[in-house]
Amino acid sequence: MRGPFKSSFVADANGGVALIFGLIVPCLIGFAGIGVDATYWLMERNKLQSSTDNAAISAAHAVHLAGTNQAVTSEAQKMLRSVYGRDMPGITLTVQFPPQSGPHAGDITAVAILAEREQPVYFGKLFHLSDVKVTARSVARVNSTADACLLALSQTSEKAINVSGSSTVRLNCGIASNSTASDAAYFSGASDTKTTGITSAGDIYQSNGALIDTGDGSMLANAPAVIDPYGPEGRNVKVPTNPKNCKEKQLKINDDTVLSPGRYCGGISINGGTTTFSPGVYIIDGGTFNTNGNAALLGQGVTFVLTGKGNDIADVDLNGGAGVSLQAPTSGSDLAGLLFFQDPAAKDQVKPKESLINGNADLDLQGALYFPGTGVKMSGGMSGNMSCLQIVAATVEITGNSAVTGLCDETSGTEKIQRTTVELVE
Repeated sequence: MRGPFKSSFVADANGGVALIFGLIVPCLIGFAGIGVDATYWLMERNKLQSSTDNAAISAAHAVHLAGTNQAVTSEAQKMLRSVYGRDMPGITLTVQFPPQSGPHAGDITAVAILAEREQPVYFGKLFHLSDVKVTARSVARVNSTADACLLALSQTSEKAINVSGSSTVRLNCGIASNSTASDAAYFSGASDTKTTGITSAGDIYQSNGALIDTGDGSMLANAPAVIDPYGPEGRNVKVPTNPKNCKEKQLKINDDTVLSPGRYCGGISINGGTTTFSPGVYIIDGGTFNTNGNAALLGQGVTFVLTGKGNDIADVDLNGGAGVSLQAPTSGSDLAGLLFFQDPAAKDQVKPKESLINGNADLDLQGALYFPGTGVKMSGGMSGNMSCLQIVAATVEITGNSAVTGLCDETSGTEKIQRTTVELVE
């Protein structure tokens, strides 16, 4: 029987193949099915991870802007719902502010987003596999760097920061724009800018011929807006009450003169000689604070408040002339650190005027130039010994050679301008 059985079995090739096929094919189908399930799990896990990354970044922005658990959680939920729908079916979301584990546990500038989702199996059910959970964890952190010295406050202006022409700008500090425009920070022509970093709430435009060197710093678009250091969220500086009487009206100076603090109505025009400003607050009520020709200006511990009524808010047209050396007070009042402070109401004028600063090698300004409602345009050479200069304005345009060699320290009376970035850290 052994011989016939063997020979018949071998001879029955179709039956042997069918048997082998019947044993192997279900296994292959099963493995292929599990592979399909696993691939789907991986895709869903990557989708969940990407969603928690975006949620963490959005929540970190809420940390910077609001700093409340409610705001942080709301931002995280908003991002997940934009992907999975309002009810987020099958998703369990946990928001930790601050994170409760990991290298950033307890960090009040960080937020952790944890999410898990029930993921059904399909082919795996043939092998009695249960549904699985895909999980994701993301941690984002707010980084604040207090090193900016140029800040454009406008939220909508094109070219809110505008460095153009053949200007050479050397800043030992950062640049920030709060505009959300596509060219919120604009660098064009043959301009050459060296700075410690650039952040913009909108996009950063750089033409082919424009050079930008941020050293070890970053150049970051779509960043959080920078808080106005002297506005309502900062020091909240107010325009001083005007003295009843005008010390001078439409004052014109051609020779050496010494001025004292007070209210100057209709502007000041300095055309020659050396004008020395005694320490204190000078309220320019309407008109223009103007210097021309070979006029020289000297003053330590001085603040120029530019104010007025209706469409006549004072502005500045400052030319370097024979030499300008003005330093803001470093203490004593809310105006500490402020060299020029323009009334925020200037933005409501029918035709707001930008202030002009045309310098040369003898222009030395120390302190903050604060023009929250209008623009500041700088051209010509800016003195290299400006160890402390801030420009905070609706827009800032630079068309000449400018150099600032240092930052305002804690003794200058100025406020810090914090450029803020948000980054994923886990």
